[in-house]
Amino acid sequence: MAGSLDSRKAREWQRRLRRFQATEQSVAEFCRQEGVSAPSFYQWRKRLTQRVGLTEEATGFRPVRLIPSASVFVQLPGGTQLHVPTSDAQALRLVVDTLSHADAQRAGGRPC
Repeated sequence: MAGSLDSRKAREWQRRLRRFQATEQSVAEFCRQEGVSAPSFYQWRKRLTQRVGLTEEATGFRPVRLIPSASVFVQLPGGTQLHVPTSDAQALRLVVDTLSHADAQRAGGRPC
């Protein structure tokens, strides 16, 4: 039974973290609204990202699989849309490099 409680709680926190990503609230505001503590928020976010083995929190990127004859379509939260054919390797490389640099500047670090 303990395993199912943990799974249920993990699913609850996954939904909660998705709700947080859809808001523009601070962690403190969001936690107050949800009735949970900020330390619990950070603990669950870390636990769930480690469990999946992703670094979404640090990069903001999600894993994708490219299909050779397809194209990449990205829609950013601000409404900007980007469409790049995957058959054009140079254009795709330029897009990835540009986004990497912009993200690094926003985060105050260096591009990977």
